[in-house]
Amino acid sequence: MAIVAVLALIYFGFSSLSASPSLSSTDASTSSPISQNLLVTLTNLRTIKLDGSIFSDPTFVSLTDFGVVIPPPPSVGRTNPFAPASASTLSAAQSSQNSAITPPSLAH
Repeated sequence: MAIVAVLALIYFGFSSLSASPSLSSTDASTSSPISQNLLVTLTNLRTIKLDGSIFSDPTFVSLTDFGVVIPPPPSVGRTNPFAPASASTLSAAQSSQNSAITPPSLAH
């Protein structure tokens, strides 16, 4: 196992020394207009400075949250669907299936 690790380190060491072209090194004159537009947009985005002082502004602090609290869904089904079914679980499931299949008028 140690020999494999040493050989892998030697391989990656020598392969990184070889002159391989960088993925980010492209000639700007041969780039498409779309990629140049993207580079300009990314450069403009890097110049944006965000200021967190708006969160301490009294106007922002006075805003009211009108969000609605969504209640958690009811617990339906088994807690572990992959656990083996017990006899009580099977009989309860069969009775609920029978009542769902059998019309109420025929359930006498």
